[in-house]
Amino acid sequence: MHDPIIVPSFAKVNLGLSILGKRGDGYHLIDSIFQTISLKDFLHFKFEGNNITVTTNSLSISDGLSNLVYRAAKLFQERTMKKLDITIYIDKKIPVEAGLGGGSSNAGATLQTLNRLFDYPLSSDELMEIAKDLGSDVPFFLKGGTAHVMGRGEMIEWCEDLPPLYFLLVIPPFSVSTQWAFQHWDKIGDSTLTNKGLSFILDEVKKGRKEILGELKNSFERVILNEYPQIREIMAKLKRLKPINVLLSGSGPTVFSIFGSGTYDRGRGEILEGNFTTLRCRSVSREEYCNSLKLKED
Repeated sequence: MHDPIIVPSFAKVNLGLSILGKRGDGYHLIDSIFQTISLKDFLHFKFEGNNITVTTNSLSISDGLSNLVYRAAKLFQERTMKKLDITIYIDKKIPVEAGLGGGSSNAGATLQTLNRLFDYPLSSDELMEIAKDLGSDVPFFLKGGTAHVMGRGEMIEWCEDLPPLYFLLVIPPFSVSTQWAFQHWDKIGDSTLTNKGLSFILDEVKKGRKEILGELKNSFERVILNEYPQIREIMAKLKRLKPINVLLSGSGPTVFSIFGSGTYDRGRGEILEGNFTTLRCRSVSREEYCNSLKLKED
């Protein structure tokens, strides 16, 4: 019997996102840089009861069978034939449907934590197979850090961590469905937004040229800004702070500005309007991410 434990579950931002088209199976092809950030949920694992139970402090997500954490635990149980008598409580800090990968992060952290607690019955490849079944972003959250992500999210090139970056996130009081955003992108296409080669940008940032992050774009921007003019206004206000760049994360609605140092709080009060939330975050390296989950090296 294990003692109760608490593990962090970090959010991510998209440092650029290009939609390259739609596959025959309905999934879209993307090209993006994922980066874990210091905003995080906390997962409480307690070994009790006689089944898998998932609860949460959030009214925005299900705590039943459709919850990604429940599905992750269930697939782990089925693959390993280990009987899980466990309660997992999700202390939700990452906003839901905000383009920050909260649900996928919870699932990835759950898989890694259960694997550790049961003395690693599954290999990294087996964990990756389960993660792909759970959702497009879940594989990234098995390791975190910086990654070049392609395909529908399952093609991951794990990259050397970027130098420290700092972010000011602005989160509107509403969510945007990724499915809705893709459906509307299908209608208008993407004739104007392109990212300079993401591999080239990553290489240049590692050389110290953080300013090249200003070349990054997000293909969802036209769709989201057309539908939500208030996001357009927030982006304009963030640009007055003279960051390296201002971007949507994923399909939004979260907007974030990128700074090269931690001294970026000037003018923050101007952005606080209505129920918009502003959060200061920093990048989280793969080493920090893996250490936080106490993961062993492959």
